Amino acid sequence: MKGKDILKNGKHSSKIFMIMYFICIVTVVLTFLYGAYKIDKETNEAVDFTENGAIDLEVGKYVYMRVDGLSDLIATYGTSDSEYSDENDKYYIAIKDGYWYIVNLDNTTLNELKDIQAYTLGQTETPPESVTIYGTTEDVPQELRQIAVDIYNEGLTEEEKVSIDEFEQCYGSVLLNARKTPGDLTIETMIIFIAFILFIAFVIAHICDKITRNKIYKYLKKNEYEEDLIQQLDDNVEENFFGDKVIFTKDFFVDTYKSGFCAVKYSDIKWIHPHTIKYNGIIVSNCITLHLKDGKTNIQCLNVRGKIKPEFEKVFAKICDKIPQDSLKGYTKENIKEFKNYKRDLQNKVI
Repeated sequence: MKGKDILKNGKHSSKIFMIMYFICIVTVVLTFLYGAYKIDKETNEAVDFTENGAIDLEVGKYVYMRVDGLSDLIATYGTSDSEYSDENDKYYIAIKDGYWYIVNLDNTTLNELKDIQAYTLGQTETPPESVTIYGTTEDVPQELRQIAVDIYNEGLTEEEKVSIDEFEQCYGSVLLNARKTPGDLTIETMIIFIAFILFIAFVIAHICDKITRNKIYKYLKKNEYEEDLIQQLDDNVEENFFGDKVIFTKDFFVDTYKSGFCAVKYSDIKWIHPHTIKYNGIIVSNCITLHLKDGKTNIQCLNVRGKIKPEFEKVFAKICDKIPQDSLKGYTKENIKEFKNYKRDLQNKVI
């Protein structure tokens, strides 16, 4: 590849970013559509909760109920201090054709039934239209059974009152939990969440890549190195590494490994050292960090996965051979201190 092409390609980020953006977006869209299809399918398969008075209806069944009347709150369970918090289970008696059923409502569903509840409690005179709610069947806790039976017995004579053993005749075998949506979307939600996180991560990586490339080109342009670099890439390459992606010319080190880009003149390097990235004690990747003589610019190049390999060591050693003798080599306490002193002297214009 000609020097001009290498320099031109180095200005643009890898197409891998666009490919990953596309994959993430398609994953989110397809997963969302599948989740919607899954819910719609199960919603269409919902059975009538009130058929046969909800007696002998199995637990975990997706059901619907057309509500004609709704009581006030009869019981609540949960950790929130507010009994009407959506974090708590909130139980009501729903009425259909004069029959009573236990329902567990969230705030959204309760809001849909507020007109029906107001009419049932005698707060309004105009009967509203019935509202259909959906939910999943659940067993009725023993404590809730007793509360519901006590409510049923209010105003009845001793002869008319029912016992807890007769609960199912009054309310059915199960309750309707409107807080549980049809279908388990846990996997779909997790996939969308991961795709979103990856999308954000790629955006950040893309931005960092653009910043790095712009920094390199500003450095080359500021020092008027571009023409000289192109000429040396065409006619004065001394050695290549990593499948011709890492190039040494007479005066420049050029890195295009894994679609990255770095071009630095040896004489501008003040400090060079390897940089290791670990995760949970395991080496994830290694790169070479170059600190330039301006005391401000530092560039990371030759990012390779895993432990340091012999070819990586050869590149590092060759750069060390090319840079000025007074440059700092290696990550040591002495070099850290000396580079700090160097930057301080630059600021004080001692150098």
